[in-house]
Amino acid sequence: MNFNLQISNKINYKNDLNRSSDTYAITLSYQAAVNALGQKALAGCELSCLFQDTVTLVAQILNVKYSRIWQVLSDSNSLRKVASLGEKVVAKDSTDINVITNQQVQKLLENIQPIINLNILDSQIDNYAISFPVDSVSGLIALIPDESKPLGFLEVYATEERNFSPDDVHFLQSVTHVLATAIERKRSEALVYTQSQVLEQVAFGVNLYEIFNNLCILIEQQLPGAYCSILVVDLENKRLRRGAAPSLPEEFAKGVDGLMIGECCGSCGTAAYRGDSIFANDITTDPLWADFRDFALSHNIRACWSPPFKSQNGEVLGTFAISHKFPCHPTQHHLEILKIATHIASIATETYRAASALKKANNELERKVEERTSELRKALLDLQKTQAQLVHSEKMSSLGQMVAGVAHEINNPISFIAGNLGYAHQYFHDLLDLIAVYQEQYPQSNPNIAAKIKSIDLEYLCEDLPKLIASMRSGSERITEIVLGLRNFSRLDEAKMKSVDIHEGIDNTLMILNYQLTLPNKIPDIQIIKEYGKLPKISCYVNQLNQVFINILNNAIYALKENMQNWQSVTKIPIIHIRTLVLDNERVLISIKDNGPGMKPEIKEHIFDPFFTTKPVGQGTGLGLSISYQVVVEKHQGKLTCISALGEGCEFQIEIPLRILNN
Repeated sequence: MNFNLQISNKINYKNDLNRSSDTYAITLSYQAAVNALGQKALAGCELSCLFQDTVTLVAQILNVKYSRIWQVLSDSNSLRKVASLGEKVVAKDSTDINVITNQQVQKLLENIQPIINLNILDSQIDNYAISFPVDSVSGLIALIPDESKPLGFLEVYATEERNFSPDDVHFLQSVTHVLATAIERKRSEALVYTQSQVLEQVAFGVNLYEIFNNLCILIEQQLPGAYCSILVVDLENKRLRRGAAPSLPEEFAKGVDGLMIGECCGSCGTAAYRGDSIFANDITTDPLWADFRDFALSHNIRACWSPPFKSQNGEVLGTFAISHKFPCHPTQHHLEILKIATHIASIATETYRAASALKKANNELERKVEERTSELRKALLDLQKTQAQLVHSEKMSSLGQMVAGVAHEINNPISFIAGNLGYAHQYFHDLLDLIAVYQEQYPQSNPNIAAKIKSIDLEYLCEDLPKLIASMRSGSERITEIVLGLRNFSRLDEAKMKSVDIHEGIDNTLMILNYQLTLPNKIPDIQIIKEYGKLPKISCYVNQLNQVFINILNNAIYALKENMQNWQSVTKIPIIHIRTLVLDNERVLISIKDNGPGMKPEIKEHIFDPFFTTKPVGQGTGLGLSISYQVVVEKHQGKLTCISALGEGCEFQIEIPLRILNN
């Protein structure tokens, strides 16, 4: 059952009551109406609804045409009509009445009598502050009580002369007490709501300045007509900076941004300086505003209350500013709101500072950890590179020693063979001459000798033996060349920089890898195409540069072998093209290009990284190209680049200067 229906039933009950005492029946109806109103107030309905239901109820119970409620706003300086019954609503009804400047309203609110009985036809009340309803004749005004000043008043007007009974008066007083309790409860609930809302935002880590802005808005809702703003102390503790000013005139808010902290620096500057609340009730006469008075008055600011908010150790963090358009004094309600507001602002600011300090510390820690991690990562990479160099250098050193040892061991016997082939040729030539003399002197040979000559085919032997000696000499010369190539490749005695013929190093490398150029399954052998330019001797680290050649050529041969299926399906021949030339008379370019499968971009991006390899486990360490890059770039101050695309082969370009500057 809704509220109005409940009241209607109570009234019907009054009219139908069959009792001997009318007074008792009326009293019962009054009490039922007050109880119903109290229940609605306790149910927590909005004040606007409660006010409107109240004027409806009062008009029904007292059987009057007009009923109105006026409320003193929470700033205690304005009076506003909040509910009415029987009147046509006009625009000016929403206009507040200034309590400070309207003496009649002040006198009404300061009346010691809680009930004022009006005879509107009486000429003595012509100057009444609030206009009466048009056809009203008599009325009652009941003040809504509070500890210090009334919270407003309730009016009822009849269109005929009427003497309101004591029961009527008592009924109105009961109603105003219900309204007073509801207003106070709503104020308390609003304070609790404000506190919980802002503290919840603090807990969820909302930005401090957003919290300040929301706090100002909530306070302004409880102090209609007032401007709430917050200024915060800067890092140097010398000025106040803008924290929030959602409703303050923008030019005024900009003007106070950067306000000096000190004596006679307005309400806020002085409050921050003294560490105590400053209440400038009238800026026109307050000495603290002497230097800022004209500025404030030009923006229609006449009063400014400023309580500071502090840290736990008493440091001033900032100030509130509650500004008004007219002179006014703070009430107990104002002081309670400001106390809660400063407490919340202190919590929000210190929480924000603690969170900022923690975030800064975390960021600093993360930065240091990142720096340290980067240092360790670099140290690990350097260690890996060093280990790779040592492993590869040891590997190449062992290979060089083995090659040098093999070359040395082969060189001794081949030198002996090559040295004696000349004598053997002479000896065989002398023996053949002797046989010719014997045949000339003794044309008729012994049968046994004739049989032997026939069995050994002496004529063919004499013809083929010089060829055999010549073939042995050619073979020994080839072996000598190979030995020389092996010794030149190893160059164990040439670890320092030396001027050499680059082509010789490439050819020696190709000689070492020659056996790998033959492919199985009737696939064409890998063809080497040389396009050597005219190069001067180059100053370089010979042994290390030979490592570069053998690493790159090995990779090219591996890529071509991996692509054998293509060589079987098409008539294409696997080719390694080696080209050399001089660039700008300052650098030498050595290009080693294959017509293999090429590389994907994501692989090409990492080919010079240590330990990166696309070969199966056991077939590659991922060190060759990484070390080659270091040899060319770091040791020879050159460039090593890879040009490749999938399906278009791969080209490595080595650029080194003709003369290397001292490292």
